[in-house]
Order: sequence, then C-alpha cells, then structure tokens
Amino acid sequence: MASTPYKIGSVFLVVGGLLLAEIESSADHELSNPFFAYELGDKTPGQQAKLVSDVGFAGTAFDGAVHIPERLKAVDEAHIQLFFIWLTVDVGNARIVYESGMEQAINELKGRGTVVWLAVKGTGPGAEERAVTAAARVADLASTANLRVALYPHYGFYLATLNDTLRVAQKAQRSNLGVTFNLCHELRAGLDPNLPSVIKAALPRLYGVTLNGADHNGHDWNTLIQPLGLGDFDVAGVLRMLIQTGYRGPIGLQCYGITEDPAIHLRQSMKAWREMSSHIAGQ
Repeated sequence: MASTPYKIGSVFLVVGGLLLAEIESSADHELSNPFFAYELGDKTPGQQAKLVSDVGFAGTAFDGAVHIPERLKAVDEAHIQLFFIWLTVDVGNARIVYESGMEQAINELKGRGTVVWLAVKGTGPGAEERAVTAAARVADLASTANLRVALYPHYGFYLATLNDTLRVAQKAQRSNLGVTFNLCHELRAGLDPNLPSVIKAALPRLYGVTLNGADHNGHDWNTLIQPLGLGDFDVAGVLRMLIQTGYRGPIGLQCYGITEDPAIHLRQSMKAWREMSSHIAGQ
C-alpha cells in the first residue's frame, strides 16, 4: 500500500507505510547534540552507567529523588554525564504534593549541570494555578543549586504535551524554567499539526528532547516506544525539523518498556542514530 505523506513545515511524516527518505551514513558529519539513553529497567546505577558508556552514549538519566550520591558516583566512574533527573509533583485534589526527597536531591546535584525533569500530574479546579505555583517553586529551589528545571510532558498527566509545558513555563516566569519535547508522549496525545510552530516558540526554553522508534498509528507504549530505527514513523523527519529550527541541546533515547536485552537494543538504536545524525548533519 502506498504511503501518504503528512507534511510538517519542510518535514514529511509518514502516515502508514515506508519512510519517505532513506537515511544514509556519512562518517564525515555528525550532529553535535549529546545523545543519552534512559529507562533501562531493573539495573543498578553502576550497571546502567557502564552499559550506556560502553555503547557510546554521552550519558543517562534516572527517575526519582533517591540514591543521588550513588548515581553520581556511577556516572563519574563511567565518564558520562547525568543529563536529567525525573521528579514529580501532584496538583490534584486542591493541593500540591511534591515528591518526597526533592529538596535534598536538588541540593545533592548542586553544580553538576543536571537538569531537573519535572512531571506535573493531577486534575481538578485550580490545577492550572497550582501547576504554575509548583513549577515556580521547584525552579526557585533549583536556582539555589545552580540548576535548571524542564517541565516534562507525560501522556495522562496534567502537563501532557509540549504545548502544555510551554504554557505553564511562560506563566511561571522563571529564567531557569524550560520545557521538554517527548516524541512518544506527543504521539500518544495526538501529534499537533502545528508542531513546527510549537517547537519554534519553545526553542528558547527547550532544554531537552527524547526520541525513539514508533509506529505512526501506534496506540500503546509497545508500538509508540521501540528501538530507534524500528517502526514506520519518520523520526528522522522530526529530528531534522528540530535541528533546522535551531535545537542544539541533548537528545535522549526513550527506552521505557522495551523488553529486549538493553545490550542489544541500545546498540541497534545507536547504529540508527549515527546513520540518521550523519545524514542530517551532512545536508
């Protein structure tokens, strides 16, 4: 069956079918964006850090305000960077509940250059105001440790898309508060047809991006989070659009729920990344 192109700016995304352009390898060019991997399942910080380092990633990310010293030791020993730490706040039921241990974790990360990913969940009357208050408070807390905060859109949470995070970040008015683009969550929520415009508006605050292989008509995480290079969605088109817009920050490989041995799927994704990166950088 023939593919139907869905145009986003100068980028074509495929609606059911093959990619519109093959990715060619060029050893002479490579994107400067640091490439990191995270969500590798039940691994110790040391195991995760060593694995991503061995495969050639620039760093990793961890979930939760726990084991910060152990995690920092692990990335230091593996000579990689801890790009992000994922924390949450709940603004539902007419109150704000910050993740336990958040303040201590932020203090322990002082001076490391790690960005706090802040996912905001919960609903109900007044949730918008509480989300703005929470984002501002965490940004203020992070500023005392010379850290930045990037709101993390998550399907099913109060902030589910890049547009949601940008709206709250703009209202909070903190210079160290930014946003994240997560491909899998955007796809699950329904890809915004105005995505190039949203990316352009978010660019000054865009602290992080996550990508992965996916199916254009995927309906669950098994189809929307795959190793890079798998699935029929034109991830290269999205990456090209981000780079052409001017994004030069870190890019994460989202691996949540992938059941294959990480030692295998990470290498598969790294191969696809290098081909994609070389092709785009050489254009």
